[in-house]
Amino acid sequence: MRIAKRQTPAVPSFLSMTLDYDDVSIAKQMLSKQPNWYDEKIVKKFENTFARWNGSKYAFAFIQGRVALSAAIYALQIKPEDEVIIPAYTCISVMNSLAFDKINIVYCDIELDTFGLDVNRLKEKITNKTKAIILHHLYGLVCRDYEAIISLAKKCNIRVIEDCTHSTGAKYNGIRVGNRGDISFYSSGASKVFNTIAGGIVATNDASLAAGLEQYYDKTPFPDLASVKKHLRNIILDYYQYKHHLSWLWGDFVELLFGRARVAMSTEDEKNGVKPSLYRQRMPAALALIGLNQLKKIDKYNQIRRKNANRWDLWAKNNGYKKPLIVKGSVPVFLMYPLLVEPKKKQIRSWGPKKLGVEIGIVFGENCYTKKIKGCPNTDTVINQVINLPTLLGESVSS
Repeated sequence: MRIAKRQTPAVPSFLSMTLDYDDVSIAKQMLSKQPNWYDEKIVKKFENTFARWNGSKYAFAFIQGRVALSAAIYALQIKPEDEVIIPAYTCISVMNSLAFDKINIVYCDIELDTFGLDVNRLKEKITNKTKAIILHHLYGLVCRDYEAIISLAKKCNIRVIEDCTHSTGAKYNGIRVGNRGDISFYSSGASKVFNTIAGGIVATNDASLAAGLEQYYDKTPFPDLASVKKHLRNIILDYYQYKHHLSWLWGDFVELLFGRARVAMSTEDEKNGVKPSLYRQRMPAALALIGLNQLKKIDKYNQIRRKNANRWDLWAKNNGYKKPLIVKGSVPVFLMYPLLVEPKKKQIRSWGPKKLGVEIGIVFGENCYTKKIKGCPNTDTVINQVINLPTLLGESVSS
């Protein structure tokens, strides 16, 4: 693999920073080969390759991480009115995946070291109606209470769904995250660790759960031709707008060519808790090919993320901020670098480009923290104070 630094100084994006020209070449080839867009052999190769790389026995690829979570809910046979405990600080898509199936959501507060579920608060939330816990590894960090939560769930005979959408590739005691719970889900959306523009994977090591996932998968259609074309064009659009070293020059031009193909990560309906008409779909071969190429580069990009996180560690230390905790025995991937700062510094973020040379990111806005969940003070703190710094600064890796 060859690593090249960006030639023109630019403010790095939080989107599509693992796309390289080799991904664009695949997208262009696919745009001229429609008959191959739904080749199930290609999709299966991607699923098997991901499973091997991840250390999982089974994997199924869908069009989004939220659909992968829905498949997990189906396989675990979680029914309407069952209770599932989730972090109070999470993505609206997680909430919706449960709400769309009329599952009762129980919010639990997080800890402030890695922004994962707090096991002591979790103990207070468990009832005889609790069927599952969603344990997330946020921002690419391994959850501080990972081991304690898994042990508690086993003791209480409760299933664990690991949300690895931010942490694909992170390890704990030599094992990639997602392999200690019952089932796990991942995302390959434009803002995630690896990128197919749209994509999600559900994985398990349990044969009976895999059978349930396969049932769900077999009932899930591919997206239509127009949608696949849009996704492929988004790869080209994102590369030239966010990643190319001359993005300042090419960005407006490709917007004119492909701007109408822009695919939103979440629709307005989803943000308002309304189930979209086209919700449950599997990943087409056209995107699985991009995924196969991205998997060749994921470890190298994660290594770069960790290296750049050291820069933010030093900045945090020099400016009096607490750096995020790296749990003993863990290897994070740092999808982005989280810091708790003064509320005013979060509200007015123009200091980022001026002082740091980067934009300051906000992952879960207030709209995701619906109806001001009560009794979760750490979540309140994070909503008011956490910012994110990018961990890919323009580097390219060719496969």
